[in-house]
Amino acid sequence: MSGPEDAPKIILTGGGTGGHVYPALAVASAIRKLRPQADLLYIGGDRLEAKVVPATGLAFRQIAVHGIAGDMTLGKRLRALIELAAWIPLFQSLGLLRAFRPDVVIGTGGYVSGPVLLAAMLMRIPRVALDGNRVPGWTSRLVARFADVVAVAHPEMAGFFAARVRKGARVEVTGLPIRADIMLATREEGARALGLDPARTTVLLFGGSLGSRRLNEALRGALRQIATSGAPPGLQVLHVVGTRYAGGDGKAPEGISYRQLPYLEPHYADALAAADLIISRAGASTVAELTARGLPAILSPWSAASTGEQALNAEPLGRAGAAVIIPDQELTADRLAKALLELLNDRPRLARMANAAKTLGRPEAAEAVAKVALELAERKS
Repeated sequence: MSGPEDAPKIILTGGGTGGHVYPALAVASAIRKLRPQADLLYIGGDRLEAKVVPATGLAFRQIAVHGIAGDMTLGKRLRALIELAAWIPLFQSLGLLRAFRPDVVIGTGGYVSGPVLLAAMLMRIPRVALDGNRVPGWTSRLVARFADVVAVAHPEMAGFFAARVRKGARVEVTGLPIRADIMLATREEGARALGLDPARTTVLLFGGSLGSRRLNEALRGALRQIATSGAPPGLQVLHVVGTRYAGGDGKAPEGISYRQLPYLEPHYADALAAADLIISRAGASTVAELTARGLPAILSPWSAASTGEQALNAEPLGRAGAAVIIPDQELTADRLAKALLELLNDRPRLARMANAAKTLGRPEAAEAVAKVALELAERKS
């Protein structure tokens, strides 16, 4: 290594969405525990990571890189194409890597990780690429060809990447890293932090940072039906509507204890710890967190996910009996009310679902990825 044996220099990169940023932060935390003196730097773009990462105290540097796929204006797509054509993201990455001189680079996905990992390959710096999806994106398919280790969240993806890595590289099944605080929070602490009663049965609904109109409307309608038919005693609901819908109606039907929040940070771990049943989409990170904690769920995979990955993420939970799956197009107040009443009135089934979820979880994933990266860093020395 370039520094003392117990002080590796490590770059993390990934961004655009929480599904790339939070696994990177989980790995950073695991590295800190294994090597407290490690020198860490996060390289990202101008999206979520530019706000979240500096708030953690982790050193952050930004490069000019933007995606060209998805729903965007012509102007934004043109800007991204010009950046790529001029090799701006790659040249900026090369400059940051030369200045920091890392022993290993870890990419957790998103278009920002592409130029950073490519720069590391050109400089012959060891590279780890993490992919948490069941349908790899284009960036993951590309960087797999110049990574030393591809860490995958799901065993069935090992064969996919093994056929695509370069000679001498390998694939490791690690699971998808989750933040350490998700496993550490207790029910009593979580309920107290959110003003909830830990003795009550708690249902938590969240639909991402911006929120989901379909989830929000389905829950409000379902609660009205449940209140009319007789809500299970002791029921309390924590409804995270998302910042886009923060101004909506925060009242619940009489007889149901209800609290509405625009977003969960910094109490996400507290909310999971306090919950008995989750209603959510099925993003890769969400599924990893629910299974690590062993939480029963009603999942409604987002139908607009670019490659249909959310339905694939949810499928193993449904098959194992850990979750009730309601397709996005079928999510109505009637359907949700029926599912809620069936589960809330069947405590043994909820317990079985929790146990099934836990068998699918990999709470040690962050440490597994950290160990792979540290192994490469030590080999470099």
